[in-house]
Amino acid sequence: MMTIFEAIRSPQLMQTPSAAMLPTRRHHHRAAHYLVPLLLTAMLLQMPSSTIAFLTTGSQSQAAHRHPSSLQNAYRDESSFPLNNGNGNGQQQTSPSTSSSPQQNNNDVPQLSKFKSRPPKIHPDSGGRITLVGSGPGSPSLLTLAAHSLITDPSNLLIVDRLVSAEIRTLMDEAGVNYKIANKTPGCQMAAQDEIFEWCKEGLRNGKHVVRLKIGDPFVFGRGGEEVLQFRQFGVEPTVIPGVSAAFSAPLLASIPVTHRGISNQVVMCTGYGKNNTSPDLIQYHPEQTVVFLMAVGRLRKLCDSLIHQAGYPPQTPVGIVERAGCPEQRTVVGTMESIADLAERFNVRPPSTIVVGEVVNVLLTEEDFVEVVKIKVEQGGLLESDGVVDSEERGGMIVKSGHHGLIV
Repeated sequence: MMTIFEAIRSPQLMQTPSAAMLPTRRHHHRAAHYLVPLLLTAMLLQMPSSTIAFLTTGSQSQAAHRHPSSLQNAYRDESSFPLNNGNGNGQQQTSPSTSSSPQQNNNDVPQLSKFKSRPPKIHPDSGGRITLVGSGPGSPSLLTLAAHSLITDPSNLLIVDRLVSAEIRTLMDEAGVNYKIANKTPGCQMAAQDEIFEWCKEGLRNGKHVVRLKIGDPFVFGRGGEEVLQFRQFGVEPTVIPGVSAAFSAPLLASIPVTHRGISNQVVMCTGYGKNNTSPDLIQYHPEQTVVFLMAVGRLRKLCDSLIHQAGYPPQTPVGIVERAGCPEQRTVVGTMESIADLAERFNVRPPSTIVVGEVVNVLLTEEDFVEVVKIKVEQGGLLESDGVVDSEERGGMIVKSGHHGLIV
């Protein structure tokens, strides 16, 4: 290792302007500008590591100087975070030497999982395990390779959401897979969720590989995190396989870009139903914003009314609904904030559907994309008149233009 003086005389330093004999005060300042950082660096290179640790600021670094192993332990895993360690306040136990320090406000502490460490992937008693899998928007071709392998393995027990597409269920039938369908209809979600957990627990007791198949991506308004916490209560840490979320894939499959330069520079994802069937807070209007709603078609009329009167959305804001994205019967219904609820009722739009709000709805769609013309008159939110069929091709959907005239996709 070079000494300080060897570092100063090194050829690399001689190439800097500070190496020359510069007579003026201005040149001396300039030389100091180059030399001071280099001298400090050279000094640090010759110090022992414990001294360098001592020079760093903060109580954690000073503790690392006193106990060198603590520097590594400080960032180990979630056990170093303020979890509930048995003292009842969600904070770490403190040693007598540090108990005099001010107590951290519990309101400022992130509320992390109450589990100090994750349970094993395989149940120690039965050998059972759980995998949480996203099935994507509905098309079997949009399954991940991992998901396809898991749902076609006859040795697995599948617990399947009601809205998983018929095409994916056919794939499982052809593979001879044993599966149960959760009947999560509006109004009975909690009872259905309890039934799902009971099926999963039974499968674990029997030593099965339980595959919990969900629509879209498990962690995007799919209660995936809640199910992970419950599975930990069962004594296993589930493996999670991501899926293609309908929040982005459904608009794409309907030729609606969620972002477009000069039109939309931000995207917000929302759900139509909060906990206990409550309505989530409204997203305030911004002209260059796209809002994507999942699981909201059942509240479409109330949602649009609230967005207009409480969140400042112009009544003519474009709205698109993509029904059964990626499936053979996919339809795209396009209207405005004040007409889309009537159009959805007329065409009997049902879940699973993705709602897109914003100017991006009209960016790529053209008249050639539509096959039916609809003329409607909107008065006090009611559909009073509708007529006109241009074509009867297999594709479906609608766009409503100015004057409440529309074309069907």
